[in-house]
Amino acid sequence: MKSQDPVNELPANEDGQSAKRGQGQWALIWREFRRHPRAVVSLCLILLLITASVCAPFLANDRPIYYRGYNRFEYSQSLRTLGVVIRQVAKRKADDSDKSVGVENPGEVIDRQIAAMAAAVNPETANDLRQLQQELHEHLKSNGTPKTAAELNRIRVDLRRRFDAKKVQFISRTYWPAVATLTWLDLLFITINFLLFSVPLIMLLLGRTMLRDRPRIRTRLSWGAFFLLPTCAALLWWCFVPERVDRTKYKAGVFNASAEGLESAPVVYDAVTWPLVPFALDEDNLDAKNAPPPFWPKKLDEKQKTRFADSVGAWDRPHWLGTDDIGRDVLCRMIWGGRVSLSVGIVAVSIYVSIGIIVGAIAGYFRGTADLIISRIIEIVICFPSFFLILTVVAFIGPSIFNIMIVIGVIGWTGVARLVRGEFLRLGEQEFVLAARALGYSPWRIIFRHVLPNAMAPVLVSATFGVAGAILTESALSFLGFGVTIPTPSWGSILAAGRASIEIAPWMITLPGIAIFLTITAYNLVGEAFRDAADPRLRGQHIRQ
Repeated sequence: MKSQDPVNELPANEDGQSAKRGQGQWALIWREFRRHPRAVVSLCLILLLITASVCAPFLANDRPIYYRGYNRFEYSQSLRTLGVVIRQVAKRKADDSDKSVGVENPGEVIDRQIAAMAAAVNPETANDLRQLQQELHEHLKSNGTPKTAAELNRIRVDLRRRFDAKKVQFISRTYWPAVATLTWLDLLFITINFLLFSVPLIMLLLGRTMLRDRPRIRTRLSWGAFFLLPTCAALLWWCFVPERVDRTKYKAGVFNASAEGLESAPVVYDAVTWPLVPFALDEDNLDAKNAPPPFWPKKLDEKQKTRFADSVGAWDRPHWLGTDDIGRDVLCRMIWGGRVSLSVGIVAVSIYVSIGIIVGAIAGYFRGTADLIISRIIEIVICFPSFFLILTVVAFIGPSIFNIMIVIGVIGWTGVARLVRGEFLRLGEQEFVLAARALGYSPWRIIFRHVLPNAMAPVLVSATFGVAGAILTESALSFLGFGVTIPTPSWGSILAAGRASIEIAPWMITLPGIAIFLTITAYNLVGEAFRDAADPRLRGQHIRQ
């Protein structure tokens, strides 16, 4: 049904669809992009891979996402740490020295350990611990004498006798072990990933209500949410959530066990939620090495079946993509390896796109001597084979994920620079640029405010293809041993690890290869569709099935 508003509607185009006034360049590109079903499916696949990589701590981890119960191991560790701190303070008091022995700020350490212990036990025991805390602080403030040291040693012995993990009564509480392992960088990208899906929906709702006639405010709110909220979340997490090493053996916990099992279990669960892949990144099991995936057409003899079944024991969770030559779960390593492979592509392309935009804009706008010098530099850099140049640089500075990102970013800027230069030469004599110069605007305002937004569509198309190339380059470097270092996995390093066992474990080569192939193909399909949508001459020339 056609709209009855003659002001906001133009005559129907060749596809029978009406074009509305006020529709921006990016809205037209997105409308044309959606006409390519394969590109839309590829874009959904890319977003799914990025989401899986960002949310790896919640998908592949040997720690529960959530459980309710009590952690006897954590309590015992706090008790042991508290005893060590008291012994060191007693030694310092006995020597009558103001220097800390082995630990700095013992008062803060004592408060933190007693707070963790008090939160895990019943209220009566918690009150006794707080009284002990006050007594310890009084001894810390007192002068160092042998009597004070003896009193501290008495408290330490009494602490181990009265508050041993086998003698106190625990209370069930809620724990989030997987969340506790997050760093500020994890939270930054998780927040960005969440906003990637939620902000467009929120802006759509606002656009149909209070901000319907204010598109500029909607755009500013969107960019503000993408930049401000993740930064604030990461900063708050970095300030208030300290990083810690959790050595609790959660899989040894007991669920609905007998009283005898509860006495020896490090963790007791009333309810627990495990990740989809409940294995750690480097959790090896030599009894289950080279175990095939459940769907793999490989026959096992009775001895192998018995060995795999005995190695799993009570923890009956299958390895969906099999295991490697030392019994590590392949799916877990693929999820965490996707973080490296995808981040290399995105970060490296961001680096060289930024360099290429600046260099190309200077050459295309100012022209003359600047254009001549920059063009000669681009021609010199292009003469060197990029992959062999990357190999040479990495061989000198050493293999590292950050080195790979920087090297790919520094070397790959020439194509973007030439593309931006050509766009600036094309747009430099347009009427809107001449009008901006006549109004006396500065060159940098004309470049970044007027010319560059109109030249970004082909740059983003090139960046889409560049991400695929960067992922392929990183996989090749890791396959040759110049990529990421152990224990960090990537898809290329998983491929390299599978070369030694290609005959007995072919899934080690097949599955990472399929992941690399699908990712590269998806980026190429998105880039081709984006190129067609950004070109006004190709709009509407899509193929209908």
